This record gives sequence, structure tokens and C-alpha cells, in this order.
Amino acid sequence: MRDWEEVYTSGDFRNYWDLPYPSQELVAFVASMDLPPNIAVLDVGCGAGSEAIFLAQRGYRVIGVDLSAAALNIARERANKAEVQVDWRQGDALKLPLENLCVDMVNDRGCFHSIAEENRGRFAEEVARVLKPGGVMLLRGCRDKAEEGHFIFVTEQSVDQHFSRYFKRGPVLPIQMTVGKVYSEEGMKGNLVVLKRK
Repeated sequence: MRDWEEVYTSGDFRNYWDLPYPSQELVAFVASMDLPPNIAVLDVGCGAGSEAIFLAQRGYRVIGVDLSAAALNIARERANKAEVQVDWRQGDALKLPLENLCVDMVNDRGCFHSIAEENRGRFAEEVARVLKPGGVMLLRGCRDKAEEGHFIFVTEQSVDQHFSRYFKRGPVLPIQMTVGKVYSEEGMKGNLVVLKRK
């Protein structure tokens, strides 16, 4: 398991997963979904906040949750600079610091693929607990064999195993995830799926 505080305090996160802009898959999702303004959005495992800030700039009420206090300090500074409001909360994705059925959308870019196999069912249960019926989740994570041991893959099988009790899903589609400079220019091989709360 990574020492998240150390990775953010040292600035090393910038070499691995930090982006100075929102991911293109999130931008395309927001552009295509025609989500109403002022919905409540959870960015789970928000890290240093790039995607949460983008969502706040779109007019959504955004809650960013991360385990790392150092990550949230960076995210808070970035949100202030961008002049947007985000409700930053330190917390565990397995015990989200949110009320039941309080958000309309969940954004996950790389949180689920960091959850140990024995805890993945609990993660899906927590997301289902906070997401309103009919709400949507954009889930992306690693599928690259080169990353075996670092991440637990996001596959059709793993999505069905852990989420099918609570969600209907669209197709699990391959994507290239833009990541930090430690990786090749092609980025990391990932999978993307859109889930809808039953």
C-alpha cells in the first residue's frame, strides 16, 4: 500500500498521476451526459483536485474526498486559485464521510483500482449508499499487465462482481489514461465504464 501522505508531501504524485487539466474522458462524459446544473457530485479519491475543480467550474456542487490531508491541502490551494468552491473532506473511500443518497454523480479516476480485492465489495456498497437512484458513476482504472502488483485491474468481471447488485452498467471500454511523466507518452492502458444506480 502506498504512503499517500509521503507521495503528496514530497510532490512525487506529479510524476505519476497528477494532471494540470481534467482527463479527456471526464470532459467527454460531461459534454455528452447533459447533466442538470447544480447537481451534487462526489470525486472519490480526488487527490490534488484537478477533476473536482473542473466539475465545480461547470457549476456542480462538488465534494472531493481523499485519504491524504496533504493532497487536500494542495487541492484547496488549487481551488482557491481557480476561484471555485469545493467541499474538501478527508476520509476513507470504504467509509465515505457523506450522508445516504446525497449525490447525483460519482467520479472515480484511479480510486477503485487502488482498492484491495477484499475491500472492493465494501467500496461499491459505499458508492451505492451515497448515490441517489438513477445517479451515474464514471469509473476508470488500470488494465495494464505492466502494472500488476501496483493496481488491481478494472475489468468487466470485476465491475460485474462488485457493482452489479447496485448498478446497471454500460460497456467496459478500453482507453489510454493520460498519466505522469514516469509513464510512456502513450499513458497507461485502462478501462472505462459508466454505471447507473438502480
